[in-house]
Amino acid sequence: MPDSPRRSHSCNEGGFGVVEIVVAMFLIGLLAVAFLPILVQSARVSDTNVTIAEATQVVAQQLQRVGAAGSSCSAVKAVTASVPAAVETKRGALQPHLRLNLPSSDVCAEPYLRVVQMRVWASSVGSNDELAAAETLILLDAP
Repeated sequence: MPDSPRRSHSCNEGGFGVVEIVVAMFLIGLLAVAFLPILVQSARVSDTNVTIAEATQVVAQQLQRVGAAGSSCSAVKAVTASVPAAVETKRGALQPHLRLNLPSSDVCAEPYLRVVQMRVWASSVGSNDELAAAETLILLDAP
């Protein structure tokens, strides 16, 4: 029988073995677990920012509503005396609030020229926590 040439086995095997793959998967898993709290926190912060942005928009709408009423004392008092309706958003309802820094005993009579402060804020329905607020000065130039 002819002698068959022996094949030499080299120690240089190509590719990855099962052990290397398991170690790589373990390291990737550790990285994923390390970044999970950061991802959860960023989702919470993003949700809060969207709610604050919606509340800011509600406050701006209320300021526009007061501005559209005019600059007479009686018109501004009428707008601020009514309780604004809650505004439905994607994340729940927001309640706007208005406070005019004008004594209720102040009667709107001629001659009338006064600057008053108005505060507008929005909160979640059922909560007193302010989400957004704004203050402005209004020139009342007519009764």
